[in-house]
Amino acid sequence: MTFITMLDVIPGRADEILNTVKNLEIPAGIKVKEFLSLFGKPDYVIIFEAPDEEKAMNFILKFVPYAVPKTSLGVNIEVKK
Repeated sequence: MTFITMLDVIPGRADEILNTVKNLEIPAGIKVKEFLSLFGKPDYVIIFEAPDEEKAMNFILKFVPYAVPKTSLGVNIEVKK
C-alpha cells in the first residue's frame, strides 16, 4: 500500500523535526520512496509503502510532536504507453 503524508510543522518545532528526519530509524515493513522538503505549505511530503494502515499510522505518529500530518492512501493508475 502506498501512502502520501503531508506535514505542516508546528511553529517553533522546525529544528526538532529536521533532526528527527535526519536520524529517523525506518521501522520494519516501511519503505520510504520520497521524503521531500517543500518551499511553502505543506512543509514536508513523505511518500512511503506500508503493508497496512496500522503500520502506516505508527510510522506517522513519530512526527506528531513536531508537525500536523495529513495522510492519504495512494492508488496506482495504470497509464497506456
